[in-house]
Amino acid sequence: MKIPAALLAEVIAKTTFAISLEESRYTLNGALLVLKPNSITMVATDGHRLAMVEKDHKFEGFSTETRVLVPKKAMTELQRLAAESGEEASVEFAQDESHLFFQFGGRLLTSRKLTGQFPNYEAVLPRDANKTVALDRGELQDALRRVSQLADQRSHAVKFMLSKEGLEISASSPEYGEAKEVIEKEFKGDTIAIGFNAQYLLDFLNAAADGPISFELKDEQSAGQLRPLADEATRYRYVVMPMRI
Repeated sequence: MKIPAALLAEVIAKTTFAISLEESRYTLNGALLVLKPNSITMVATDGHRLAMVEKDHKFEGFSTETRVLVPKKAMTELQRLAAESGEEASVEFAQDESHLFFQFGGRLLTSRKLTGQFPNYEAVLPRDANKTVALDRGELQDALRRVSQLADQRSHAVKFMLSKEGLEISASSPEYGEAKEVIEKEFKGDTIAIGFNAQYLLDFLNAAADGPISFELKDEQSAGQLRPLADEATRYRYVVMPMRI
């Protein structure tokens, strides 16, 4: 089947950073690629966060669903080859029992498949995150970058407190001191304080499109979800487990 090179590069860029680096978690050392007749989906997780992107695209002459686990190293190469191929290029994709084949014109990338059972990612997606605030991507990214300078160097923990005044982001470390910043946004609901790994959030914000980001929470113990609202054609969701603060 043929996949537009730009489309493949986009779904890789939005998920590859969430792949696990722990070699013992073999099935998480790559991303799940799901191809359907009318859509492409890519999912990556390391157990602490999950990135999922789904985009509509009609694949001619393709009538079944295909799921393959693509190793991280292959994804890095695919992203580079797709960028070099240009906006209008297509990638020819094929597979056998143990290998994946990606043909870019005269260049062929062959990769082994990852074997094993990828986690049931749909069960992880929050269903009842009813505390929601819309934040500008750039404003949130800048605030997080500044505050995280004073976060603990190992945990990168930052505290988010949502109240009717807006979102307060804070961090502290014994060596360097404290940082605090407030983004004034209308928020209806009970005050909630929750901790996150700042680097995990920055990874997502670096990959997301400019515009408003929906930040969705249920309570202090449940995963938070972030969704870019500017590009409705790309269904992009990022789920992050909370940290103790």
